[in-house]
Amino acid sequence: MDDLFGSAAARSFPTCTQVTLLHGPCNARCLACPVGRVQFGDADAASKAEFSRERWRTMPWEVFTTVADEVGSHPEAWLRLHARGEPLLHPRFVDMIAYAKNVGVTCVQAFTNAIALTEPRARTILETGLDTLECSVHGHDRTYEALMRTTRFEQVKANILGFLALRDALGAPTRVVVSAVDQPLFQPDKADHQAFWERHADAVIYRPYHSWGNRIDTGCSSVPETRHPCSQLWNRCTVGPTGNVLACFNSWTEEPTEVLGNVLDPKTTIADLWQSARFGELRTDHAAGRYTLPCCANCTDWTGSSWGENSYENLLRNRFGKAVG
Repeated sequence: MDDLFGSAAARSFPTCTQVTLLHGPCNARCLACPVGRVQFGDADAASKAEFSRERWRTMPWEVFTTVADEVGSHPEAWLRLHARGEPLLHPRFVDMIAYAKNVGVTCVQAFTNAIALTEPRARTILETGLDTLECSVHGHDRTYEALMRTTRFEQVKANILGFLALRDALGAPTRVVVSAVDQPLFQPDKADHQAFWERHADAVIYRPYHSWGNRIDTGCSSVPETRHPCSQLWNRCTVGPTGNVLACFNSWTEEPTEVLGNVLDPKTTIADLWQSARFGELRTDHAAGRYTLPCCANCTDWTGSSWGENSYENLLRNRFGKAVG
């Protein structure tokens, strides 16, 4: 089981620490995302309850800085800014990137749907030294509106192209990845999407169409009989908006059985939790086919769990030259 870590550094500290900046707010209504479906109004009852307005959360500054300080002390680790919603809607998004780079985080990567990636915001992001920005563009000329369920395709395209032009003009280091969920309705536009963005972005990737912990029905009824271990437990650590450390990013309700600790506890560090007996038991059980973590029990998203050459670490390290993993 230890071999799944890939390196001694990964045994000591997660290769990737994901911070969940928001729970709820989003300015898109993506078909392939439970948050988007809540915004659109066609989510299932459980997702609507999870993302009801009274449950919306915004990560406090002290939670983020506590995480960034610790990640910054591990040179092979990288920090991912994501959300259960749109990360750019966090009021201190830019400040967070700048802080993380100032405390020595080797690689900071962030997501956006690029709707709010206006020129003033682009300039401030580029000035922080952000390493990688992934722009989620689900669809192209014929499919964007049906998949993102907004009419902002031309705006998004202009925002990303403007970001790239400004990046080049400023000589900023930020690499830009354009991604899309590889879902059935996207297929008529996939070749055009790839051809267009490969002319402009630094990388184009297609993410597996998964269920977000059975929150959406992907229409996929075939799952391989042999289940391989999910990379989340060996490569990634997720910190929720209030500082809860989670074994899996799909633990959106943050049930007590899926929370390993909280970063604001003065006696707790991410490293301690990563090396804890509890996390070790979860990995041992998982590798043996005993899915004792509740969110793992009926999960099918493990089929898209990326290891090795297909991992994001490989993209950052071998395509973009970042010292991660």
